[in-house]
Amino acid sequence: QLQESTMTFFDWWGFLGTGIQSTFAWTAYNRDGFADNVGWRQNQRYQQKNYNISWIAIARDDIRDMMGISVNRINNYMIVATLILSVAAGSIISVNFDDECPGYIVFAFYLSTGISLTFLMLAIMFGVKGQNSAFTNTM
Repeated sequence: QLQESTMTFFDWWGFLGTGIQSTFAWTAYNRDGFADNVGWRQNQRYQQKNYNISWIAIARDDIRDMMGISVNRINNYMIVATLILSVAAGSIISVNFDDECPGYIVFAFYLSTGISLTFLMLAIMFGVKGQNSAFTNTM
């Protein structure tokens, strides 16, 4: 007796049903994978943006700290210049020359003291300008 190698109707129906089920399972798997990837990619983008924002905030704080150091240094120089300016101004007011003192020494004293007063006042003015510039350009 010969056995037929052909499939019956129900064999074909089962084979096709399994194929259709596999196709739907495969597409559902890919759809779910795509949806998960979209969510993960979006989370990664948000993390990158947050990292960039945090990095900018840290860089800004570092610049502000460096600016604070520079402003404190300028303040110290201005205090020293002010103290020296007061000593120079006091020396002009409180100096007494004898009548026998040559005129060129008196003129040289007043000239050098006047030049020092001018440079010390310029140092203080530039210090104030530097502080204003530091605050204006970093805030």
